[in-house]
Formats: sequence, C-alpha cells, structure tokens
Amino acid sequence: MIGETIMQLRKQMRLSQQAVALRLGIAKSTYAGYESGYREPSVDTLRQLADLFGVSVDRLLGQDMPAPRQTPNASAPTSEPDDPELGIWFKELLEAPEERRDELRKIWEIIKTRESGRKPGDKQGES
Repeated sequence: MIGETIMQLRKQMRLSQQAVALRLGIAKSTYAGYESGYREPSVDTLRQLADLFGVSVDRLLGQDMPAPRQTPNASAPTSEPDDPELGIWFKELLEAPEERRDELRKIWEIIKTRESGRKPGDKQGES
C-alpha cells in the first residue's frame, strides 16, 4: 500500500526515484525498495516522504482519504511542469522563511517588469 501511494505521488510531482532518494539522503535502490514493497520505510522516513509530497503520514499509510481536487480555474496551468526538480523547489519554497519568499517575490517582479516593458514600481495595467 505504501509503495503504490508513494509511487503515485512521485509520478504526480514528475520526480524520478533518484530525485526522491537524493532528497531523502538514501540510495536509489533503497527508495525503489519502498515503492516495490521489498522494504518498509522507517517512521522518520515516512515523515520525510509525507513532507516531500505534501501529504499526511496517514495518507501514506492509506488511512486518510485525499481531499477531492478542485476544478482548476481558467487561469491555472492545466499540466504539471516538465522540470522534475520544480516540484522539489516549490516544496522548499513553501517551507522557506517569509523573508526569503519576499526576496523571491521581488526578484520575480523585476523579471516580469523587464519582460513586459513596464517600469519598476508600476502597477499592472499602467505603462
């Protein structure tokens, strides 16, 4: 049960077994053993997996039903990113201190401003 669940979550995030193993600090063969059911992850590893995939340990153990997905709105992306590391980066971003997220927001605004031709500080819709 755990193996099927973590395989499904890993594929949803478009991560390789190697990428997950690196994040957990374990060998790829160890992680592959979890997915195949050959090995059982420790409680600590279960916590790490739950954090990585953004689910509860109960969900990994099959004791918690996932919430139904909301229908995406028209402006939301409809597919997963092609970059498998993006899922890991996004997870790390969510866990980052607010100060770091604010810095990244400012950098992103600079990039958007440069690409749109707007001047720094202009609100969207102004030129």
